[in-house]
Amino acid sequence: MTTALWLSLAAASAVAQDAAQAPTPDEDSRETADVLILDPITLYAYRQEAGVRDVAASISVIDGQQIGARGRSDMKELVRYTPGVTAPRQTSGANPASSLTGFNIRGVGGNRVQMVVDGSRLPELITDGTRDYLDLNFTRQVEIVKGPASVLWGSDALGGVVAVETIDPEDLLQGRDFGGTARLSHDTLNAATGIAGAFAQKLGPDLEVMIGIAREESAEVELSNARDDGGIYGCPRNLSYGATPCGKFNPMDIAADRLLGKAVWTPADAHRLEFTFDWMKRDTDIRFDSTLGPVYNTVTGLPTGEVNNDYDRRMLVKRKLYAVEHAWDIGAPFLDKLKTTLSYSPSGYDRSGQRRYLSAAGDQSVADELLSFEEKFLQLDIQATSRFATGAAQHVLTWGFDGDRTETDYRSRTITRNLTAGTETEVRGGGFNFANADTRRADLYVHDRITLLDDRLEITPGLRYATYSIDPRPDADYAVTPGFEPRERKDEKLLKSLGALYRFGDGWQLWGNYGEGFKMPTAQQLYTSLPGAFFDLIPAPDLKPEGVKSIELGLRRELPRGYFGVTAFNAEYDNFIQSLYNIPGTSQYTYRNLSEVHVWGIEAEAAWELGDTLALTGSASWQKGDQRYQAGDEKTPHTLPPLMATLGLRWDLPQQNLTLDLIGTFASSVKYVESDTRFKPAGYGVIDAFAQWRFTESAVLNLGVMNLFDKRYFEASAAGYDLTASSSVARLNPIELQTGPGRVFTASLDYRF
Repeated sequence: MTTALWLSLAAASAVAQDAAQAPTPDEDSRETADVLILDPITLYAYRQEAGVRDVAASISVIDGQQIGARGRSDMKELVRYTPGVTAPRQTSGANPASSLTGFNIRGVGGNRVQMVVDGSRLPELITDGTRDYLDLNFTRQVEIVKGPASVLWGSDALGGVVAVETIDPEDLLQGRDFGGTARLSHDTLNAATGIAGAFAQKLGPDLEVMIGIAREESAEVELSNARDDGGIYGCPRNLSYGATPCGKFNPMDIAADRLLGKAVWTPADAHRLEFTFDWMKRDTDIRFDSTLGPVYNTVTGLPTGEVNNDYDRRMLVKRKLYAVEHAWDIGAPFLDKLKTTLSYSPSGYDRSGQRRYLSAAGDQSVADELLSFEEKFLQLDIQATSRFATGAAQHVLTWGFDGDRTETDYRSRTITRNLTAGTETEVRGGGFNFANADTRRADLYVHDRITLLDDRLEITPGLRYATYSIDPRPDADYAVTPGFEPRERKDEKLLKSLGALYRFGDGWQLWGNYGEGFKMPTAQQLYTSLPGAFFDLIPAPDLKPEGVKSIELGLRRELPRGYFGVTAFNAEYDNFIQSLYNIPGTSQYTYRNLSEVHVWGIEAEAAWELGDTLALTGSASWQKGDQRYQAGDEKTPHTLPPLMATLGLRWDLPQQNLTLDLIGTFASSVKYVESDTRFKPAGYGVIDAFAQWRFTESAVLNLGVMNLFDKRYFEASAAGYDLTASSSVARLNPIELQTGPGRVFTASLDYRF
């Protein structure tokens, strides 16, 4: 299949590329390491278009051209050059596909960072699941809002927002009657070969349509510098039975498909209707070789007497979006614009497996496992814009309603057939079973952008009245724990924000921002209940909502040939929820609120044109934190990514239609972890090199080498690991799988017509 894709496209000299990934030959993009010298546009800072370096907020924008040219095919590579933002990979037995668990922004991750595609929410992360629902084909840009954004984007934006915007028909047409892109790519990290294409057509004066199709075939990630002997953990895997060494992921075959369709109808100058259908599927077949041989209890570490002969698993991740958006340019004095978006997005995953084993009694048995998780989002967003003046002050008032209803369903079933005895048993509600639930959010928000002193001063106050309810609906598989019966939860919160930006001198800006955040517990955190032979999972229906108060201060300066900026932030979280807390003196595990978590730090970025063809860019992030479990407890460090920085040098050779980039990524050693028993990764530096050659007006060849000198290092996520591990932990979750990739080559061929 892979060879056929290469040959067919080579014959056609056409390769897919996202619309924003293929600038015309005379464009001057001037970008390196996620920083554009030209000010990119943000839609998420104020819910209105604004320059990133013209708002009282800390925003990173990664455009589609960067994604394609740098070979960024997943969440981890997406934020490779964004210091302070990471995307951890979960490698435990609960996540057999070793997928990514979401984004971590300023030390806050998981469900505390809101993830959206074209404004539609992505499912929450659960303990035995994934949050890797992203496919980066057909991406116009990705915005990362750092820090609380709940006033404008709701309760889940406690630590920030990662928002993906896909291309529209006009991005392909650019004023023509038809147009399109094509792309072919390869990445040696996971032997991935991708093919994608998008086409748009103008049907009369009022209607534009487009369709994009993409497919990628790949294998497991290969960490060439990970040690097969397990490093500091050792490797207790049963290699003589054929188990996978501790420096490798289980063998996988992955097929990912994406279909994006849009239609834009403009029946009148004042009206625009956009219809979207977005479908993504990622099918992963896993040969779960790491557990072959004698089976050990995951709590006690003792052998159970069973022997795994074979274990095959499958992870099928699915996401759909049906959406309609109506934009109305009213032009009235107090109601300038009205945008209404209605969307329905059913998404989730199915995980299945067949385990063939010899039981403790010597019987040959087969266990068929099925786990399913789904969240169905029905969302309505009504956003109005009012423009008016009060005296010398000009106002852009953004206000509206943001609401959704979510159905959350979790199902687990294991059917075991004893082939020797000819018997069959069925167990339902295993895993991290929790009560199904319906969640309702219904919020009102208002945000004002006030300009004074001939546009030198901007003040941006905001309010959101957030309401939240979660209603459990346990099925017959749910085990009720007496005294912890699932019950409906309702909460409400008035959230506030206030920003200010002052322009002075020759291109200087001083800005500050105060923001609040609010995050309700999830259904899994409230209602997980599973009695077991060795431990019990206990519900926590009385969990309090998480909250945060954050202050940011920043200084920027725009110069004729560059810019620089520095931001200091301080965030104080209360009622932070700790997962799977072991109740002292018991074998019971539950969720609990921590008293407080405090995170502070400094971020900086700069870019400078050294000449007409040479540009230098850089960015850095330093953060530190502490936490207190209960009032009166001693504070302990809150484990955070270390000091990280990127430095990029770009050289344009216009006579050869060639652009060369060198990007260095540097991290200091981790100095502060939760306890002295935790691993502290050492510092490192890696160099990446990229070349972009436009060999025709329509075709571009992108080549890349990441970790050019094949440096061995551990990623920041390894700081959450203990220095020593039990045999069961070392077997299922080797610390060596947290090493960074070795030398990786990427290539893509892009064509625009």
